[in-house]
Amino acid sequence: MTHSLPDSTALPSNADVLAEASRMSNIERFIHLLRHAEALIRQYGPYTTHKGTKVFIRAPTPCIKEPSPRDLALSFAAAQDCSNSAQPSGPANDDLRLFFHLWTTTITILEDILARGSLPQESFGWGIFGLAAGYIHPPSPSNDLTTRNLFSNQKYRLHAALSKLPSLDGAKRSEYVVSEKTKIAELVRTRREIHTCGHIILDEVRKEGWARVRWLHAMAVAERWIGAFGLMPQKVDKKVEKEVKAEKQEQVLEDKRTVPKLPAFSFP
Repeated sequence: MTHSLPDSTALPSNADVLAEASRMSNIERFIHLLRHAEALIRQYGPYTTHKGTKVFIRAPTPCIKEPSPRDLALSFAAAQDCSNSAQPSGPANDDLRLFFHLWTTTITILEDILARGSLPQESFGWGIFGLAAGYIHPPSPSNDLTTRNLFSNQKYRLHAALSKLPSLDGAKRSEYVVSEKTKIAELVRTRREIHTCGHIILDEVRKEGWARVRWLHAMAVAERWIGAFGLMPQKVDKKVEKEVKAEKQEQVLEDKRTVPKLPAFSFP
């Protein structure tokens, strides 16, 4: 999820970034805020909290470097945990405000994509699995783990079904490739399993306004879906645009070697 970032000394102010973002489309705003958030973490992270409080702070001794997945996870987790608590004014609070705008934009992106009504099943399934991996279970009364176990079971079934898709067989990557050993009936059952488990998990993670999903997981899924579904806007950096184009060209070549496409996954 990390990308090449500009020199930290050239960072624009959060106020300017948010002002510019307000004039963008949803996807452009998401990419714009995500890149700036990563740049902030590069310069001031990993973010944390004052010990024993929910006061959001920059790293006491920032290590200016490309943010690692751990740096991103720690920073966004700290921001999420502090997002509903009063904060003292200052630079860290300004950073938290930008992170929160990124989070609300992420929810908008996810809902917009899900509302499209027809998504390639494999990309949808792995995205839902990513959201499930970042799900924070609510406290269980009297140590009753029934609900948690049911969710974990759906997550396990979804992963098992996704792993059976023909696209994961050897070097073949298209979700529509059917190997000689794959039976159509088994493929239909697998897709039905992804449909069922995916919806059950999606209904759960959507509760409370997506509040129980870790921010980084949701952002990673949103970014992945934007690329996978060809939604990347033209006003993006050349590196991202080149990566998306290469992925599309690879898919075209793969499709020429596949059987006719099965129906795409559709939301009711």
